[in-house]
Amino acid sequence: GRVMAEPVEQAPPPFERVRTEELLAGLNPVQRDAVTAPDGPLLVVAGAGSGKTRVLTNRIAFLIAERRVSPFGLLAITFTNKAAGEMKDRVAALVGPVAHRMWVSTFHSACSRILRREAAHVGLRSQFTIYDQSDAVRLVDYVRRDMNLDPKRFPPRQLHGRISALKNELVGPEEA
Repeated sequence: GRVMAEPVEQAPPPFERVRTEELLAGLNPVQRDAVTAPDGPLLVVAGAGSGKTRVLTNRIAFLIAERRVSPFGLLAITFTNKAAGEMKDRVAALVGPVAHRMWVSTFHSACSRILRREAAHVGLRSQFTIYDQSDAVRLVDYVRRDMNLDPKRFPPRQLHGRISALKNELVGPEEA
């Protein structure tokens, strides 16, 4: 009989190789410095329309192509979901579809993802719900009603604001 080898999982294809000249083309000297900065964290602060997204996407592609950084070892934070989606699309145009599995997101989305992944380490379930301001005020009002507190003396927004201030001062429930 014949001996059949077990199928071996093939390594993923290499990331699309973008040449450094292409990544730096059309950038001004300050933008080039940001794209080619030494390894480590990089904070880009500039006005609207100044090319921040281009700098960051080219920096990501530069790190992957030239410095051989794993796309999964990078974290790119933007302010809006729209900006994160645009950045992912731009990175994908430079490095390929792996960009859609990278950590390019808003600060809140990245923190939520980390908390969900590490939930057990901080005493949470991974399927927790994140409340916005109106959800939190509504919850405080439910608790106020359950405690038979006068809504005129304890308006929900003020009560929520006081609880928030106490938390910011690290004052626990017992001490409050």
